[in-house]
Amino acid sequence: INCIRYTSRIEPQGLTSTANKQTNRTPKMKYRQRTNRLHYVYVLFLTLFLGVASAAKAPWKVEEFPKPNFGLIADPDHLLSEQSLQQLADSIDDITDKVEVPIQIAVAVASKMHIPKPNNIYEDDRDNVDNGMDEDAAAEKFARGLHDRWGVGTDGESGGTGVLVFLSVDDRVVYISRGSSFDVLLRNSRIDSIIQDLRPSLRQAKYGEGLSLAVELIGTYIQKGEPKWDEWIWDYFRIEYLLLSGYGLAIYFSMRQARRRREAQRVYAEAASQLSAIDRAQAEALQGQFNASSCPICLEDFVSNAIGSDERPIKLLRCGHVFDASCWEEWVNSGQGQVSKCPICKKDVGVGESSISAAAAGASGETVGEQPPQADTMVAVDDTSVQQNEQHIHHHHHHHNQRNRAMQLFQQDRNFRLARLALRYPNVVTQQQVQRWSSPTYNGQLTQDRSFVESRPRAPEPRSYNSNNRMGGSSASFGGGTSSGGRGGRF
Repeated sequence: INCIRYTSRIEPQGLTSTANKQTNRTPKMKYRQRTNRLHYVYVLFLTLFLGVASAAKAPWKVEEFPKPNFGLIADPDHLLSEQSLQQLADSIDDITDKVEVPIQIAVAVASKMHIPKPNNIYEDDRDNVDNGMDEDAAAEKFARGLHDRWGVGTDGESGGTGVLVFLSVDDRVVYISRGSSFDVLLRNSRIDSIIQDLRPSLRQAKYGEGLSLAVELIGTYIQKGEPKWDEWIWDYFRIEYLLLSGYGLAIYFSMRQARRRREAQRVYAEAASQLSAIDRAQAEALQGQFNASSCPICLEDFVSNAIGSDERPIKLLRCGHVFDASCWEEWVNSGQGQVSKCPICKKDVGVGESSISAAAAGASGETVGEQPPQADTMVAVDDTSVQQNEQHIHHHHHHHNQRNRAMQLFQQDRNFRLARLALRYPNVVTQQQVQRWSSPTYNGQLTQDRSFVESRPRAPEPRSYNSNNRMGGSSASFGGGTSSGGRGGRF
């Protein structure tokens, strides 16, 4: 402030009279004076800000946390009001007088605790909380370390008689450390119940009220004495229920995952079987002997050359393609196709008597439809007609035409079947694969296609179980000293 006052009184050199000061001040000089004032004000505020920032307290470490400054309560960050401190101190005194066993209850409240790394617990500046302890583990280490450093309670023949309630507000964690003489009276399930009861107050930032409730509940459980058989049974069944629930859920999800794997393997095997049948049909078509052995719509095998998978005579269209009678009727009635069009080649097959069963055609040897089909559109429907056609073709040296016709029927049937496979097994046969396989230039085996082989689901790996891992808990050893353990929780 003095610098600002001094700067405002600076006179330009060469001016001595007051009149000259008033008349010779240029706007540039006035601007320079205002700039100097702003500069000093900025320096002043920056100094105040840095002072406040430097005064901020770093997270507390165990060895730096001060001893109680209000009875048995340590609140170095002044998070509790005077009234809350007095009520909490009165609660501690009341519990100490009421219980029949020696006890000393201390309370520590911090705004934030130091969360150390496991291997270098007091390395500042470079600590990464994600790679270090979590809040629960840090609270346990802090509370038990503070319990031992303060020496809460006394170590007698029955063990330590101290209890420490630790609260870290910014970390939103509370921990109750007990001496070894209270391992039964303040067993883990009782401390969990205490923390559960004080959570509402802590979540509403009523820290004094919550800590007073914790002290009162500690005294209540100590006065209650050792757990009775009903409490032991309740705790046992609760733990067993949680364990069984966890194991049950694990087994359920494991079985569901295994079932999904088996289902995926079954689907893949069915798709591979269908593709393998298409590859075999292609080899037969190259020999001029293509004869559909399954319905291209439902992909189910025919019972025989005359009976379909639905136990009805096969539907043979005059274009040469065959279907299950029920599949053909469903295809037409559902609006997917027209009664006068073949679902595969889209050729006109006539109406009314445009299609007959393969059995009737094979028995009579008549053609199908309103108009007699051309000679090169006939397809063998049974072994007798196939042999007759082969003899006829061999007799007239028309084997080349028969082969071309068989390949034409096969290519149309093949592309239609691939599209149906993509609809039935979308997770195994994709539309991209169908487009590539339907290309006239594709000549590989479908079952050996790289994209299809890579989509094969992996078989579940056998699991090995360690015989040393058994169900049940074991009492954890927290070491000696004043604190023998405790429990904590978040709020």
